[in-house]
Amino acid sequence: MKLIVIEGLDGSGKSTQINNLRNYFTENGLSYEFIHFPRTNAPYFGELISRFLRGEYGQANEVDPYLVAMLYAGDRKDISEKIYSWLGENKYVLLDRYVYSNIAYQCAKINNKKEREDLKNWIYNLEFKHFAIPVPALNIFLDVPFEFTASKLKNSRSGLDRNYLNGNMDIHESNLEFQKKVRQVYIDTAENDKTLQIIDCSQSPTTILPPDEVFQRIINLLHKNHIIA
Repeated sequence: MKLIVIEGLDGSGKSTQINNLRNYFTENGLSYEFIHFPRTNAPYFGELISRFLRGEYGQANEVDPYLVAMLYAGDRKDISEKIYSWLGENKYVLLDRYVYSNIAYQCAKINNKKEREDLKNWIYNLEFKHFAIPVPALNIFLDVPFEFTASKLKNSRSGLDRNYLNGNMDIHESNLEFQKKVRQVYIDTAENDKTLQIIDCSQSPTTILPPDEVFQRIINLLHKNHIIA
């Protein structure tokens, strides 16, 4: 299985490292495909996710996280057969966010520990067992200092993958305290799941390592897990 997922908080430098990986695959003659989740331009689920992130259904804590989780899971289910076909062709498949984003961003909305754990298990079983989407060889969480994330999110962000916002701010990004809770869910989950591994990207409490150093850590982790030769 050559399915690789890059996870991280909003503003963590995911896009930079994914571009680095795509260049690495190309330069080394490795056939690959790439998907960014959620697919906000996709029909049905993507359209509803875009409306949710624009705040059309209310703020993040006003919408039942089970319902939101179903939208993200449905988006992945819709393209899962295509991912299976790519893997069957022995291609690498690189994903910007996947199931653990769903777990982290929905569970961060729940304060009760047992209820949070129940939701985590529900999402995991929904996506990997009921929908039977491909299981990654490795999920990599890029952990950056929260102060760095906060400074990034306080400034306006741009890019083609943000057109779905129509100039508005993503309701998940607008709440820094929520982002802190999301990070903690990732960390707690990684303690009990070896397929989710953390790369420490911090250089100091407020700054991150240079992108090339972070990228080398990603490559080292892929070598260590025998995903690339």
